[in-house]
Amino acid sequence: MGVGDLSDVERPKIGDDLYQHPHHPQLPVMDPKDGMPRQVSVTSMEDSKAPPLEPESFVCMGDESVFVIRDQWGEPLVRIEPARVKRWLPTSGTPGWVATLTEAEIQAAGVYSVFGTDVFWFEVWPLRPQCQFYKRVMTDFEKTEFKAVERVCAAQKTDNGEYLALRDTRVYACEHRSPRDFVSEERLRTFDAAAVASAKKTDEEWDGDAALAALNPGKTP
Repeated sequence: MGVGDLSDVERPKIGDDLYQHPHHPQLPVMDPKDGMPRQVSVTSMEDSKAPPLEPESFVCMGDESVFVIRDQWGEPLVRIEPARVKRWLPTSGTPGWVATLTEAEIQAAGVYSVFGTDVFWFEVWPLRPQCQFYKRVMTDFEKTEFKAVERVCAAQKTDNGEYLALRDTRVYACEHRSPRDFVSEERLRTFDAAAVASAKKTDEEWDGDAALAALNPGKTP
């Protein structure tokens, strides 16, 4: 990491997601009427639309579509619908989730840790907990009734020591994540394996005649 110049007014900083939004004019052009520079945006409304916020394509966020109890290998033993789950705020420790289980689910999960009197509660976990480095801030947008959410990764910082802004982008895999997500890490392994296999291809595998023929159809070398 380098040492950032804090006097640089154009350094990345919190708020860039709002003030550098595509809806804001960014590029000056000359106005033909008076010859003076005028701010315009070259981004269309369609271009500026954010991609859908989905757990599958944004691994920073948690997936609470279903709750599970896992075995020691990480495999789900029991799946519980969110409607059966309650937030649990213990007097000490980290907040979590609990649910009541049927006798069949108790046997399948092999759980013994319970609490309660008339109703017994068991601790459960989201299918994918939110990453502890994923932070969000909701603010007003330009002092209007609209709200904006800034999303940052606290595990990564710029040269100026500021958190990395995730903006409205997709994040398919991340090894900074805590707790780890083995599904996304498998995507990284698959991607790297394909890149290594591509790098191992030798020049002999490249058919120059075929490449020339493709560039000049109808001609023979």
